[in-house]
Amino acid sequence: MKWQQHVRDVTGLSCWQIMLHMLIVALLVMGWMSGSLVHIGLGLCVLYGMSVLLMLFLQRHHDARWRGIGDVLEELTTTWYFGASLIVIWLLSRVLTNHFILAAAGLAILAGPAVVSLLTKERKLGNISAKQRIRR
Repeated sequence: MKWQQHVRDVTGLSCWQIMLHMLIVALLVMGWMSGSLVHIGLGLCVLYGMSVLLMLFLQRHHDARWRGIGDVLEELTTTWYFGASLIVIWLLSRVLTNHFILAAAGLAILAGPAVVSLLTKERKLGNISAKQRIRR
């Protein structure tokens, strides 16, 4: 077995995703040490948002090569959603003084995509006829 496959089996992440995690952590540490953590956090959030928009655009492209790049961006954004959401919550904590509003925003940011996904899945299951359902 190749060592890359072994790393993917153990961690669930590919080597490039692990290297990207390490790069982001290094950027955050450098920002903390230099006192520019807010600027780096904002830059990372903007970069994340641009990659999400680019992913959405490329996944609907007519050329298969561009759709493949959109799929790579989907893996990237899925991997980095939790980190980006924590950076956003931290940045909001620098602005908001009301802890209740901050907690509600954090809950919406962290649990929102999961709730939307579950609601969408339930709606899709409702469209399946009884003959198509899996019997248990």
